[in-house]
Amino acid sequence: MRQLLATSLVVAIANSVLAPSSAFSSGTIPRTFQHGTPPSSIKRGLSSCTTAKYRHLMTRRSGWLDNFLPKVDNENVDADRRRDFPEQYPATYELLTEPVVGVVKGDNKEASIVRPLLKQTQLEQRSLELVYDARRDGWTAASFHKKVDGKGAAIVLATVAVGESSSTGSNRQRIVGGYNPKGWSSLGGARPSVASFLFYGDEPGTNIQKLRKVGGGGLACARDDAEYGISFGPDGLVIPLQPGKLDISHAAQSKLGTYFERGPEERSSLFSPHGGSATLSSLKVFVGTYAPGEEIPYSSGVLDMTSG
Repeated sequence: MRQLLATSLVVAIANSVLAPSSAFSSGTIPRTFQHGTPPSSIKRGLSSCTTAKYRHLMTRRSGWLDNFLPKVDNENVDADRRRDFPEQYPATYELLTEPVVGVVKGDNKEASIVRPLLKQTQLEQRSLELVYDARRDGWTAASFHKKVDGKGAAIVLATVAVGESSSTGSNRQRIVGGYNPKGWSSLGGARPSVASFLFYGDEPGTNIQKLRKVGGGGLACARDDAEYGISFGPDGLVIPLQPGKLDISHAAQSKLGTYFERGPEERSSLFSPHGGSATLSSLKVFVGTYAPGEEIPYSSGVLDMTSG
């Protein structure tokens, strides 16, 4: 009887090692060893058999999933997303080199200057409307917000005298400005966007250089207050539009590197090499034109998120 029991036990152990049952494959100890520690040889058999079976099943299942699910072309997906949602990405340095058919017919001289800057923005395919002209409407924050609030994305164009032209004898003008994808609404706080940018160049729109937002989209439009003018970042391009003497109402300050990049020339200011402040000669704001009843993106409040 004892010999028969011993033989049965050996056979059971051999079968368990060579052909593990569901108990082994699930990692549980067979009932035979519930009240004791299984021999090390059984442990090794359990581990090797379970691992081999697991790998086999996972390989087979992974292959099935690969065949079942369509392959994703990440490069094309990213290109499509950039096309459909361009302002979820930093501004492109590329300029529009060809007119947008049916759009630029209404552009005036100043609008034609900023048109090349609008590649891959929500205004690229829209006619532009001059809504604020400081000379016409007044150099005050109140007049500025009265004209621009609720109009959506906007591009600012200003000129500043930088010296006398050797050829004409008149003041030589430089253009500076910026693009605010979220516009203004006088609701207070900031209006972020990673797609915001500044620019500078020579009048009438030559040698233009765009400067991207850095450090994420936070504080792209640092202040959306009814009593304050324009603030691209806390210091990138600030035009307070505070009433007072000419040097106050027309004043502008610029510091690059903290919220907007310095660019290839490593400028410390949009007004470099003439310092970090200037008195503006002109200031204009353009927005897109929309059909009656058409929704204007970002015409009211926006979430103050740092990414845009």
